[in-house]
Amino acid sequence: MVDWIAAFSMPLIQNMFIVAAIACVLCGVVGTLVVVKRMVFVTGGIAHTTFGGVGMAYYLMSVFAVSWFTPMIGAAVFAVVSAVIMALPAVSRRMREDSVIGVLWSVGMALGVIFMSLMDRSVVTPRSFESILFGDILLVGNTELKIIAVVTIISLIVIATLFRDLQALTFDETHAKLSGINVTVMNVILYVIIAMTCVVALNVVGIVMVIALITIPAAMSNMFTESLKEMMIVSVILSLIMAFFGLIISIGVDIPPGATVSVTMGVLFVVAIVVKTAFGKITQGKME
Repeated sequence: MVDWIAAFSMPLIQNMFIVAAIACVLCGVVGTLVVVKRMVFVTGGIAHTTFGGVGMAYYLMSVFAVSWFTPMIGAAVFAVVSAVIMALPAVSRRMREDSVIGVLWSVGMALGVIFMSLMDRSVVTPRSFESILFGDILLVGNTELKIIAVVTIISLIVIATLFRDLQALTFDETHAKLSGINVTVMNVILYVIIAMTCVVALNVVGIVMVIALITIPAAMSNMFTESLKEMMIVSVILSLIMAFFGLIISIGVDIPPGATVSVTMGVLFVVAIVVKTAFGKITQGKME
């Protein structure tokens, strides 16, 4: 039996829920833009390139004693660079988007493996591949927590300031261009925000399962809302509920929290589809 009072009095558990809450707010908002603009594959590509940044950070820390270049900073550098490359018109005009994503995805992961193999493990002990790829929210310390909070606040302020332009961009890029919006600049901003959201989310569920945290709550919200603002609010609420539920299950059963959160979201997403379908049939039957 789990002593829940003792468990929730532990700083590690408290930090776990705080980090999850902050990440859920950002992922709920940004995930809405991702789902509406159909950028799920883009998000996955950016998330996986961060592994190269994590590996580079460990390499620089161990071989060149660059202690300030932490894995989170390395992940952010790779995420932002890959996001900008994807957003540049010069690239999108010459290559298919899925091809660019595939190249960045595979190269980013490969560089991460190479950097991790070249690092000096006698100087720095890296996190395991498992915790990097699949997440270990219990390893998030106070410094990382503060960085995540700052990144989230800045990202939300940018989204709130540019909300109308982002809304136009996500629904109809051609209309946004005709309305006088600098589509290129807005795309770069959106891609960079997605990149930073991936960096925040990987601390909760790891690189592999970032897509779940960013897209599932937004996709569920999209079933029951009609406006972008409503979708964002409902997405954040659903994200918080599902993440907390998953974390509680992980504590009770003693299984990895990141994977549990992702599976919980996946199961509830299927439930939402069933409920939506059943409700639609009932409504249609009453109308007939």
